[in-house]
Amino acid sequence: MQLKRYELGARRSGIFAIASVVITLALLSVPARAFISDYRYGSVQTILDDADTEALDAVSISTKSIPAFMAAVEQLKAASAMEPSRALYHKARGDIYFKLGNWAQAMRLADAELPPGALQAEEAFESASAEFRRAIELEPLDPHNHLAMGMLLDAAAAVPELSEKEYGKAADAFPVNAPIRYAIAQQYLLTGRTGNALEQARILAALDDTYKLPSGTDKKMTIERMDRRYQTQLSRSYLFHALEIAWRVSKDPQVVKGITPDNDEAREVLALFFEWNDIDG
Repeated sequence: MQLKRYELGARRSGIFAIASVVITLALLSVPARAFISDYRYGSVQTILDDADTEALDAVSISTKSIPAFMAAVEQLKAASAMEPSRALYHKARGDIYFKLGNWAQAMRLADAELPPGALQAEEAFESASAEFRRAIELEPLDPHNHLAMGMLLDAAAAVPELSEKEYGKAADAFPVNAPIRYAIAQQYLLTGRTGNALEQARILAALDDTYKLPSGTDKKMTIERMDRRYQTQLSRSYLFHALEIAWRVSKDPQVVKGITPDNDEAREVLALFFEWNDIDG
């Protein structure tokens, strides 16, 4: 009787031990998967690095670099297989497919043959669309996902309303994000939707504050000196970019003035923009 109890106890202890090992391995595998998937994601930058430059610059798509781009796609596929809920991996893969589609489209317009292993434009755009849709499903409030989808729809010659819907979602997801507004305005300008571009430029000019001097700065002295450093700050501001878009759309100094905020620093941005572009305002 005691022997049976001992055997039963030993059997239970063995089961508990096995269960503990399984649970421990499962818990350990979660950070391990995340580490490996992040490593694969990070390796894409190395795969696509342009060896002809000292900086970590992405190589341009060409017949020679197509294998590198396809290898990057495979690395991102492996990363997603390990961590399927990471929208970042889907977005990154969609970006590569999008670039491959644009390149294939340009090759077609030039009557050039695609090299072996390269995707046709339609196939690349379709793959990019699937990846962007998945990224949006996982992170619907990330404006970059909607922006990418809108740009893809424009490249694929979809009806304008579809891309405008995505740009609207991108703007609504982060209304005060100046880089997103600028990207949307630029896309509208590039696709000939000048009215939309001007509206986005108007919003961008109103929300930007990168041209403003920090509190405590002697603003009067800084403005009067107008040294090169201060001019660079003004010219790199999103307000300056907004004025550029307004000018390209309208060629009317009054329209450019009309979107300029009513403060001394903004007026300096306007004056610098007119001076650099030789505009009589």
